[in-house]
Amino acid sequence: MTERYRLDGELLPTIPVPHDGVITRLEIGGDCITFRFEEDIGRRDAIAYIHPGAKSLIIRYHLTEDGFRLYRWHRRIPLLFPKGYYKEVARPCPEKLTAHRLEYLYHNVGYCSVITTLYSRGYLILDASVDSVEYEWID
Repeated sequence: MTERYRLDGELLPTIPVPHDGVITRLEIGGDCITFRFEEDIGRRDAIAYIHPGAKSLIIRYHLTEDGFRLYRWHRRIPLLFPKGYYKEVARPCPEKLTAHRLEYLYHNVGYCSVITTLYSRGYLILDASVDSVEYEWID
């Protein structure tokens, strides 16, 4: 079952959040970013409420011409950044991101924009210019 959410309309949709879902494969290419989630994702609390029979989930962000940026959280540097800071990842490598457990924490939706917080050995922020988001539920 496929659900499509448009982010370039007058009203913004409420998009389900696969909180704490583990991303097993991340694909960045062309005009899409694709998240492929773990098998048996329906056992997660956030998914069990939305789609209880789901075996897996694929999310596709359809990018606009502005593309995306990825930022990684870095620990504090006592005198310069006492609380820590985010630094842009110049060339994100999907294999490196999914080599260690990559979790989808949450997202914020705006007009033609999705800001996604991920976690893999530290916090990651994916700031993407998106015209639509597609959820493909695998039963």
